[in-house]
Amino acid sequence: MHKKIRPLIAVIGFLLLSNFGSQDESVAGRIKPTINFYGSVTDTSENSYDVENITVSGMYKQVPFYAKPKNKETDPTINITRIDFAEIAELTVPFPEQILTFNNRQYIEVQIVSKDPQRTTSSFIIELSKRIICDQVNTAGPIEKDLSFKALKKIVFKGHKSPEKEKPAEATK
Repeated sequence: MHKKIRPLIAVIGFLLLSNFGSQDESVAGRIKPTINFYGSVTDTSENSYDVENITVSGMYKQVPFYAKPKNKETDPTINITRIDFAEIAELTVPFPEQILTFNNRQYIEVQIVSKDPQRTTSSFIIELSKRIICDQVNTAGPIEKDLSFKALKKIVFKGHKSPEKEKPAEATK
């Protein structure tokens, strides 16, 4: 019995410990989106700052938002609206302290103002586990922000551009 368990414990231990020696890209820093959406963020502490590389948990197009069901037993995922950031002028969280529960999952209400001439405003819900990830603009370099929707008051989308490529270091002569 012990002869069979020892190799299994050794293999499991090796697999667990082998990842502690280095950091990969997903741990050391996030991969920047292929399109840089920029604007400003205001959090619930009334701090406002310019940001770049805005995503919702890494997504900037086809982000799923759900229609708010009338009763608690309805599954919100039966009515999905997928929205691209290029279509949004503003995203606000009108009631950051109000958490909604449907089918034992937590959601928060958001309002989206479209970029259409009428600036159409629509209300949706999104999973509370989703997060706003962006880079706060800073002269010393970008500061990575990771906000829960509970900490968000408003995002104003000002535009988008291709991300800047890092220039290769010039060889010393």
